[in-house]
This record gives sequence, C-alpha cells and structure tokens, in this order.
Amino acid sequence: MSDGADAGRRALVDELAALVGLAHTALGGVTAVLMEPDDGEDGIAIAEKALGELLARVEEDAAATPGGRAGVVVGVHVGCELEALAQLTRRLLEAAWARQERGAFDERLRDPLHGLAGAALDLVARSADVLRSGVAEDVADVLSELHEVGQRQRLLYGLLLRADSSEDAREKAADPVDVTDLVLLACCYQQCADRAGAIARHAVLFAQAGA
Repeated sequence: MSDGADAGRRALVDELAALVGLAHTALGGVTAVLMEPDDGEDGIAIAEKALGELLARVEEDAAATPGGRAGVVVGVHVGCELEALAQLTRRLLEAAWARQERGAFDERLRDPLHGLAGAALDLVARSADVLRSGVAEDVADVLSELHEVGQRQRLLYGLLLRADSSEDAREKAADPVDVTDLVLLACCYQQCADRAGAIARHAVLFAQAGA
C-alpha cells in the first residue's frame, strides 16, 4: 500500500470512528434523560448537539470518501448504519421528551431497561474501537455481546409479561403507557446494538481489503 493510500485509509477510519463516537454521545445523553427524567435538560442538550453534528458530518463525508474502492464500500455501509443510529436516537429523544411529564419508570422495570441500554451503548463504543483496529477477534467479541443484549431484552419482557393472579400483583402492575414505552425503548436499544455489530463487520472488511 502506498503512503498516500495508507493516509487516506487512516483518515477515513478516524472520521468514521469519530462519527460513531458522536452517536455514542447522543445515545448516552438521551439514556441519562430516560433513566432520570427530572434531571434531563442537560442530557437532551448533549444528545441534540451530538446528533446534529453527526448528521451534518455524515452528509458532508458522503461527497468525498478517501481510501480507494474499499473506502467507498465501507464508507457507504457505515454511513448507512450511522444514519440508522441517528434515526433511532431521534426516536429515543422523542420518547425522552414525552417522559418528562410522566416521570421515571418504576425501579423494578427501570433497572433492566438501564442494563439493556448500557449494553447497547457499550457495543456502540466498542464498534468505534473495532473501526480503528480492524482485528477480526475484536469483531467476534462485539458480535458475541449481541447475545447479552438479547438476554437483557428478554429479561425486561419477562417482567412485563409475568402474570400473577394475586391482588397484590395486580396493584403493582405497570401502567399500560409505561409498558408501551418500555417495549418501544427496548426495541430501539436492541436495534442500536445491531447497528453497532454491522459497523464492526464492515470494519474488518475494510481492513482485509488492504485499502
């Protein structure tokens, strides 16, 4: 690989990793709001700023992708995943705004949601590291953790679906609106994790192409 091609590859890797970092920042901000709606103004501001910068830079980068043909292939695919992450983050932001009036979820349901969100956030952050390393073993580690995200999602759904005929259980049943919100949020976080896994797969493709 020539010095010029290598420089182009590194520039693309650094830019894509930085964009994934913006997605992670936006998700982290909105997650803080969803977990603690009463203290959410800062989180919303952080999320909106990072999201705006992410979308602007994705559009700018689409016009000129360095790194040769492999750079085009990976740049386009990762760009699509980043746009999907941005859309999911926007949905989460809308949910966070709506939750401002309803307040926090019940603790017994908020904890598994928080665990699911944290696992998804970790995968997004790690996908940026994989972009930089391009190591197949790192990709395998990211993909293996998708299973943990699924387990956390099933744990939350198990709590929502658990039926008990006792009067005490009926009194503690989650509000229908909260249940709907929790399922929608869980779906968004699970899809964020999937997008992170796809980014990791494209990263190793780029590295193997030797662009």
